[in-house]
Amino acid sequence: MAQAEPGAARVGVEEEACVRVVFFDDMRGSTALKERIAERSDEEAFHALRREHDELVSQVVSRGGAGQVIKSTGDGVIALFDRPSLAVERALEIQELLQNHPHLRVRIGIDMGEIKLASVDGRAVDVFGRHVDWAARATALANDGHICVTRPVYTDAFSWITKQKIAWKAHGLYRTKRGEPPLELFEPYNANVIRPSRRLRGDKIDGDAAKRAAARAPARPSSRASAEEAAGVAVVRPWEMVARDGREFARDGGGAMYWFRVPLGGVSYPEGFRSFLQPALENDRITKIRFVLDATVPPIRRVWDDLVIPLVTNWAENRGRPLRIDERDGSGLIVLDDTSGRTLSWIFVDLSREFTPCFKVLVPDLDSEQETQSEAQIFLSTAARTVRLSDGTEQVIRVPDAVLRIRRGQHDALLHALNAVANQWDSRFLC
Repeated sequence: MAQAEPGAARVGVEEEACVRVVFFDDMRGSTALKERIAERSDEEAFHALRREHDELVSQVVSRGGAGQVIKSTGDGVIALFDRPSLAVERALEIQELLQNHPHLRVRIGIDMGEIKLASVDGRAVDVFGRHVDWAARATALANDGHICVTRPVYTDAFSWITKQKIAWKAHGLYRTKRGEPPLELFEPYNANVIRPSRRLRGDKIDGDAAKRAAARAPARPSSRASAEEAAGVAVVRPWEMVARDGREFARDGGGAMYWFRVPLGGVSYPEGFRSFLQPALENDRITKIRFVLDATVPPIRRVWDDLVIPLVTNWAENRGRPLRIDERDGSGLIVLDDTSGRTLSWIFVDLSREFTPCFKVLVPDLDSEQETQSEAQIFLSTAARTVRLSDGTEQVIRVPDAVLRIRRGQHDALLHALNAVANQWDSRFLC
């Protein structure tokens, strides 16, 4: 009888490549726990405990559509999330709910990246890929009652989760399997509930050994690597990498920042927009923040009034900074700092005949003596996402899915062209 070749497609199973946050949960010492409970009662008592675990984890993961449990591993579950911050928040919630449980202790590992998702009749049934493996490795290194996440998860979640809710401990590089790169691991924890692990279960790579191991290991894919290979220009995608690059753009840049026809929250993603703008507000090297907004798109003006202005005023109130706001028909100015003269301003203009794509550009501020270099992000595409808004409703929104990143000191002609597009509206801004 002929046998199917290894890797042959299973009947009725569809596979797709996608970017997800991979969440592993494991009941530590389940075999020993089963033996102890069976001695005192019977084996069914252990299975009742396992079902209690599965139900609790499934409820927390799937509440509000945050995540999806894909399958049981026998003594744990594999789940997927769209957002690293939500995966970390739900992991913390699970650990807090089990903190005082007399029997259950779990360890959780999280990684993110491109995976292969298998579905039957539209229902996800399995998941494959090295990011699944790395999430499993992170779980194996975590201690009972604790969480380990890889650097990509930490980088995104750290920027999005309110700092009062969570503390972090960097554990450094740990060996995994022979031939695999070491994992750089971080532990999120609620300092009011638990202390972080002193060290993880595996073999930590210290000092110079860490540098040698990282140099020998295959590089994990990153937007920065591709940017360097492209000599200053890179296509950054998917949206997790776009979000990270956007935060770096605002946090590390300087000069005058122009946002030209950039989609806003509600049309784009409210939390994502906050994540992009707030680092620019915090960065004193950015002296001017200027928005050129499309007056022909009705939701933009509503979102500007309902989201952006409150975002800026709340930011200032939390830092005890008084603001001066001057609003007129179709334009406005907020003085962020009277001493330095930092401002945020905006204009609404008809961009219906403008063919230039959405972009953000940083250019030297001619009114400032600081030396800065130009750089830009050009938005290439967006992707549809379903999100739950603060009022409890769900809405399909667009998030930036790919940007062309022009780094400092590269492609001056392109940067000059973008600057010219933005500067043509300078006379309309309030001063």
